[in-house]
Amino acid sequence: MARNAHPELTQERIIKAATGLFTSRGYDKTSMQDIIDATGGLSKGAVYHHFQSKEDLFDAVADRLMRTMSETTDKTRPRTEQGTALEQLQSLFSPGRAQKRLEAAELMFRKFNPKANPKMIGMEFTAMVDERDDFVDLLKQGNQDGSLHVDHVKQAAEILRLLANMWLLPFFRRGTQAELRTRAACFFTIMQSLGIPLQDQGFSDSLASFGTDTKGNNKAKTESEGGI
Repeated sequence: MARNAHPELTQERIIKAATGLFTSRGYDKTSMQDIIDATGGLSKGAVYHHFQSKEDLFDAVADRLMRTMSETTDKTRPRTEQGTALEQLQSLFSPGRAQKRLEAAELMFRKFNPKANPKMIGMEFTAMVDERDDFVDLLKQGNQDGSLHVDHVKQAAEILRLLANMWLLPFFRRGTQAELRTRAACFFTIMQSLGIPLQDQGFSDSLASFGTDTKGNNKAKTESEGGI
């Protein structure tokens, strides 16, 4: 039997098939046979050659999604820019930067069912808590330059990161356009109460464009496909 000259392509094919099933059905309702069938022709032996169990394959899928999410999250991390800390934070929530990030997240989580994937949510939460926090340094800078007045820097940075990267995203918890506007308003109110006086300068409009319509369809996806 000839050796596979491109094992990385086979592995990618398996991960792609598994990703679609895990995100739409969830871990428990997806079997290895389902994944094998979804690869479109790979044998059972070929799949098990790369992944010895469903758990191993799930870890690979989760790692891929987390890396993609981290790359997307980089768009909402502080950059070395001129200006006060508040100005730098405000730029993270500008409509242009927000729109690009939401579009990237939509591609990744379009078929994601949070209730069917509690393990993946837990991994994302843990990754957010454990990662190096650039926001701490920025909030400290803001206290020094006078643009921020944060009493509890570490805790405020954690709240900012978790809300901005999970709670605000309409893919972990979807909502109508009106609900997403309210979510954005609550976010800015929370930030201001923490001594981070961010203003909504069009962010809520970008967020609302990914809300669902009255039929439960994703508004942004429907419009891009020429629907209502």
